[in-house]
Amino acid sequence: MVFPLLVQAAVPADLLISMIGVAAAALTTSSFLPQIVKAYRTKSMEDVSRYLMSMFATGTVLWMVYGIFKGDLVIIGANATATAFNIILLYMKVAYGTKSAKIA
Repeated sequence: MVFPLLVQAAVPADLLISMIGVAAAALTTSSFLPQIVKAYRTKSMEDVSRYLMSMFATGTVLWMVYGIFKGDLVIIGANATATAFNIILLYMKVAYGTKSAKIA
């Protein structure tokens, strides 16, 4: 058995594994929110690489396709949300350019 402690756990192994997946998805997906808020407030995306965002968006789309094939709603939902957040950041990168605006 890979996880012998799960046998003794009060929570069924499948549920525990799903809870870990949901927690991981929530944390990694929500990690985009501080950057979105900062970019909106400062109107600057100068320090954010468009290559990073493009590669990450491609990866999340592929993960979403993988989740569809596997029928895994956690993978699909997390990566659909991450892709949407990344598209918002890409839009901000284009809209704000490299100029930074001062906050009044």
